[in-house]
Amino acid sequence: MATVTLAEAKNYLRVDSTTEDDLITKLIGSATTTVENVLRQPLSAFDPLPDDIHIAILYTIAYLYEYRETADFDSMIKFLRAILAPYRKEEF
Repeated sequence: MATVTLAEAKNYLRVDSTTEDDLITKLIGSATTTVENVLRQPLSAFDPLPDDIHIAILYTIAYLYEYRETADFDSMIKFLRAILAPYRKEEF
């Protein structure tokens, strides 16, 4: 289930070039997995996917793209936990 398309991510990042398509595609996968880990449940559990979760995925893609060399993952995870709190399962 693709929650964010390559075209949508590129538009969000304001990237016109095709030279970074592979990187952005990998970031989409990483962001989706990261958000699922924070939620403690698969994205397929939501139908339809809430806008807050969709925006969290886009934010994560942008953060990883912008700070690909120096990303502070602890800070990113704390932010995601805060904005995704209403959707998180209490336990696995």
